[in-house]
Amino acid sequence: MAEVHPDNNFPYPIPARYQSIKLLGQGGSGLVYKAYDQRLKRTVAIKFARSPSIVSRHRLVNEARLLSSVDHPALCRVFDVGEPEVSSSSLFMVLEYIEGKPLSKQRSCLSVYEAAKVVKSLTDGVCRMHEAGYAHNDITAQNIMIRSADNTEDECNNSAVLVDLSIAAPSSPTTIKRDIYQLGALLLLLLTNMKPEQFFLHPITHRNRLPAELSRIIQKALSAEPNEGFLHCRELQQELNGWLRHYQLRKRFFWLGAGGAAILVIIFVLFIFLREQTNRHLLDGYSIEQNQYAHALVFAHYSRHLAKGGQLQQAVVQAELALTHFDDAVASSPELLKYHSERAHFVLSSGNIFTRSQRTTMLLNAINELGNPDTYEEKAAAHYLRAEMYLGLAELNSEQPHLVERWRASALNSLEAAIKHQPGVDRYQQLRTEIDKSQPSAGTD
Repeated sequence: MAEVHPDNNFPYPIPARYQSIKLLGQGGSGLVYKAYDQRLKRTVAIKFARSPSIVSRHRLVNEARLLSSVDHPALCRVFDVGEPEVSSSSLFMVLEYIEGKPLSKQRSCLSVYEAAKVVKSLTDGVCRMHEAGYAHNDITAQNIMIRSADNTEDECNNSAVLVDLSIAAPSSPTTIKRDIYQLGALLLLLLTNMKPEQFFLHPITHRNRLPAELSRIIQKALSAEPNEGFLHCRELQQELNGWLRHYQLRKRFFWLGAGGAAILVIIFVLFIFLREQTNRHLLDGYSIEQNQYAHALVFAHYSRHLAKGGQLQQAVVQAELALTHFDDAVASSPELLKYHSERAHFVLSSGNIFTRSQRTTMLLNAINELGNPDTYEEKAAAHYLRAEMYLGLAELNSEQPHLVERWRASALNSLEAAIKHQPGVDRYQQLRTEIDKSQPSAGTD
């Protein structure tokens, strides 16, 4: 007969080696207590089946088998499963105790990089589950713990842990897609606090919280189209790995490139200063956003030069630095049309640097940030810029007729507004000809 612990804090009698500390939480499938294993001298979590029903017991046994068969830092370890001899008791599972906080209470504190790293770590664990023949089915911020920093051996891999696998099921194409969808929805939530249905209605990214490449990855993870979404979890893992590596590479290049660009900007400014010696206050108005704008122009020029020479990887790094500075300049002085214009023209001309999907997202963001053209001093030019961007969208998505027609119509409307404000401009008529020529292509790429 198993020894029974007299502590009433546990809902059911269990062996005396476990000392109850406190209730951690409860859900539909079980109760979880923090406890101390006096035999092995360690803190553990003990999960009880919420009811002695066959379903509850089956779920807990299934969860224990899954955790014992898949070893990964993103999955909670299982130490033991107990079935006391007391008939009124419940099946229980002894788990690793995770010292930390639920992701649901920490998500607002995560940076873009940290959020992507958390989801990448979870994706690694879910991939291992799929390969072992299981799918999670319930990946939410409430079911994820973030380990305390002083309790983490490898911060990159061990920070996020899935702690509830009670409704895990055998893996299949359907359950795998569901897990991928939930991982994409989790990343979207961490970055924007949006739900997928909101994102589908307004798929506009935010330069600080939802970079264009992460937006593309999320859209692909959430896609219900069989030919557009990720078919396997490893595909999502590889995309997130690539973004994280690229982020680190870009960060290193930024400090190297920023130093060189700063020197070029200083030389440029001094050249103008020496050339215009009669203007003693030439640099008085040289503001932060102008500095960002100057940096953007330098990086943009350098990226084109690299791309022309076939150095595409380096060109992408410099191009993203250019966009970062363009974005900062626009954010600092959104009323200056030239900042919007230079950024849009750079995106439109970067076909050999960025993918069509990336440029589509960038242009949608740029249109969103441009806002109402009538608020600018140069109203006609603002409408014309908007028309150029809509035409760019139509050309980028020529294989999707419904999008082409919508964006061609938007381009024409914007162009008509530009002509109304400033009739008789040759370039406006030239753009009309280009819009008329843009037609949906037959079939798909």
